[in-house]
Amino acid sequence: MVQLNKRLGLELEKITRFEEAMTHSSCEWELNNKKLAFLGDVILELSVSLYILRKYPQLSVGEMTEKRASIVNSRFLSKKAKEWKLNELLKLGKGERQTGGEAKETILAEAVEALLGAIYLDYGYKNTENFIERNIIPEEIEMEDWNIKGKLQELTLSKDFGLPEYSIIQEIIDGNDSLFEVHVKINGKILGYGKGRNKKEAEEVAAKNAVEALLAECRE
Repeated sequence: MVQLNKRLGLELEKITRFEEAMTHSSCEWELNNKKLAFLGDVILELSVSLYILRKYPQLSVGEMTEKRASIVNSRFLSKKAKEWKLNELLKLGKGERQTGGEAKETILAEAVEALLGAIYLDYGYKNTENFIERNIIPEEIEMEDWNIKGKLQELTLSKDFGLPEYSIIQEIIDGNDSLFEVHVKINGKILGYGKGRNKKEAEEVAAKNAVEALLAECRE
């Protein structure tokens, strides 16, 4: 924790609702991180939007939206959670722990968002914005990784495979939690599966897996 505090520039254990921020809803406790994550998601989107407006004023609204989406997504935030080792601090229910919940992108992303919500409630918006700019927003925001569905479409059309076809396999809604599972077909063949807390995220994961599969075929 000492090294993490030094890296983030904040004493996490002194945040009033830090324990709540690290408590997943699978724990049968009165307090969990759902509401803090809801708050943190809004703050993150606002902070990243303002940063992009300042740094990239020449971009169109569409390009700004793409840059923001490259940060405000479960895949990117889960990587941050792992960098900060939040997966080691998470409190999960027994069932979620047994199924590897500490490695799931959606759970890790929610932990980051909940932490931002907790920081905001203790220190206010400006300090939270500074924390986000210092610890989350990269020096240069790349759009390539986020626009993976566009990359897949370009790849399939270049091979005359037609457009990718996405289908929902499973949709689970349990209270405040939701999980979507989709697959993507290319030229009639399933090449990628993906899971996410909404349809968009699940499709992006499936597209990423399909791109990797197609590129692997090209190398063979």
